[in-house]
Amino acid sequence: MLKTPAPIRKGDSLNLQQLISDQATCTDLLKCAFSLSDVEVEIYKYLIDAGPQRADRLAEDMGRNPSSVYRSLQKMVSCGIVIKETKNLDTGGAFNLYRAKSRSQLKDELKGCMDAMMRKVDELLDDFEEGF
Repeated sequence: MLKTPAPIRKGDSLNLQQLISDQATCTDLLKCAFSLSDVEVEIYKYLIDAGPQRADRLAEDMGRNPSSVYRSLQKMVSCGIVIKETKNLDTGGAFNLYRAKSRSQLKDELKGCMDAMMRKVDELLDDFEEGF
């Protein structure tokens, strides 16, 4: 029998036991699936509500350090939950807008990810008695 998982606290990284507990939330799933911090989840939610934003404007609106926001955006782009779009200026130069994938897109991707994880867990469990 598995132990009762420790309570989930803001800022904690989650393990599978905590994720399947009654305390887990959609935010916890997002953090666990993409290894996001509380700040990165906050940025994602802000982008969902506000629409595409420049990194500097996002940092200003959220009262965060611009370089920290930029690093968080880069991480979220690399894990596929935020899309970076480069816009060219008529006067020359360019800037980047960051747009969050919709909740429905993310839900579909998370379902696919969880299905793949369960297939892998089943595969590993089949080999479990042979050793690890």
